[in-house]
Amino acid sequence: MTQGRVSEDRRLLVERLAASSYLNRSARLRDLLLYLTGRVLEDEAVEIHEQEVGHRVFGRSLDYDTASDNIVRVHASMLRKRLDQYFAAEGASEPVVLEIPRGNYAPVFRERTTEAAELVTVVAEPVPAAVKRDWRLIGVSACALVFACATAVLLLRGAGKTSAIAAASPAVRQFWSQILAPERVTDVVVDDAAVALYQELSGRTISLNEYFDRSYLRSVSGTATTAGLDSETLTSMLLRRQSSFAATSLAWRLTQLAGSWNARPNLRFARDYSFRDLKANNAILLGNGRSNPWVQPFEGQLGIRWEFDRAGGVYYPVDSKQPDRSFRPEKPGDAHEGYFSLALMPNLGGAGKVLLVSGTGGSATNASADFLADERSLKDLLDRLRAGDGGEIPAFEALVRAQGRTGSAREVAVVVCRAVGK
Repeated sequence: MTQGRVSEDRRLLVERLAASSYLNRSARLRDLLLYLTGRVLEDEAVEIHEQEVGHRVFGRSLDYDTASDNIVRVHASMLRKRLDQYFAAEGASEPVVLEIPRGNYAPVFRERTTEAAELVTVVAEPVPAAVKRDWRLIGVSACALVFACATAVLLLRGAGKTSAIAAASPAVRQFWSQILAPERVTDVVVDDAAVALYQELSGRTISLNEYFDRSYLRSVSGTATTAGLDSETLTSMLLRRQSSFAATSLAWRLTQLAGSWNARPNLRFARDYSFRDLKANNAILLGNGRSNPWVQPFEGQLGIRWEFDRAGGVYYPVDSKQPDRSFRPEKPGDAHEGYFSLALMPNLGGAGKVLLVSGTGGSATNASADFLADERSLKDLLDRLRAGDGGEIPAFEALVRAQGRTGSAREVAVVVCRAVGK
């Protein structure tokens, strides 16, 4: 088995653990598991110290006294017990076991002993000789893999043509000073393409609470049956960690823009984000409420929502404050016209800011990146909001139409712009 296949299997194991009944109701234990396994799988850490965990997972200061504060040791002990319970019951057929050694918090993946594996084989339910495959899911998964590879190429290539121009533009500086504040961490949270696709195929909507505690994974079998899909293939697709090409491309361009002010935002995957982060940090949430459920807490204050047209396979904006006005594309998939929405809101803690960016597709999303780095476009937006030069920008939402295949900033028009909360 290749190293890549081994890593993927271990990531899937971690997802099953996080979604299990032993961990999905404890946010702290799940956060601890995801952080520790992430350090091993992503950073190849071989040693993780208590002080690091206390700071990164439990919000303690960098130099806190571990001798008098045992929060890490207590939760690590609880996590070890939950892992033992999982592998003894719900995960009894898992071929690989995850353990957290004492004295070092770096998790260890080990294969079960031969005796244990034989015992599991005897006890486990027999697997049907033939499993029905849903070629729609297989085809979509293959496409997602292609997009993931293309995304990797994009990130490695890199480009930052607008950075120098943006740094010298007053309206651009004023806008981004709200998000890239030096005294606060800024997270760029990319969407979860697998979860979005799951909802699109099944017609089921996942709430943020279900997404956060992974409880939606327990109903995949029933959902697949109702929707006429293959449960095994659907589960495999759903557990994969993939973002859309449009969101990843936008995230890359935003990090290039942030470099104009020597800011280094954290790139986060939606599945790894938490309520604690959204309360404490500034954030840029990419995607809509389906593809990035962290958008959902803000939707109740906004008039602009994103709906999915199953017949055309596209998302389109709806303005609840103007129900008679339609922004639905006449020709789904036509690259000549699209929309993107922007919203600036207080974070869940009330002290920071959250920028929401959604679009009808890759061309419109690319146009949003140009818009957010363009002096004339942002000057027009700030004038509409009556935001004085250099002053604080009020909470707002805007819908922008992008025309032309290039989606450049000069081909956009603001069609909705309003303050929020007034």
